[in-house]
Amino acid sequence: MFEAIVVFCALGVTDPSECVTAEDTRGPYETREECMMRVHQMVSALAMTMPVPMQYSFKCEEPAPKGIKL
Repeated sequence: MFEAIVVFCALGVTDPSECVTAEDTRGPYETREECMMRVHQMVSALAMTMPVPMQYSFKCEEPAPKGIKL
């Protein structure tokens, strides 16, 4: 299972604390390919919402286990 995460920053920003992380609310996805398709959808939606030049980074990672470990 994979979760889609997109990090975006205005072009020229070098301080990671000035970037924004968008986490998907639809996943997790069975395959990396499904996750990548969702990443592309998220980037397209973000680009339409914020039409300023942005740089995007992304990853499809396996979700961290939820709950408490004993």
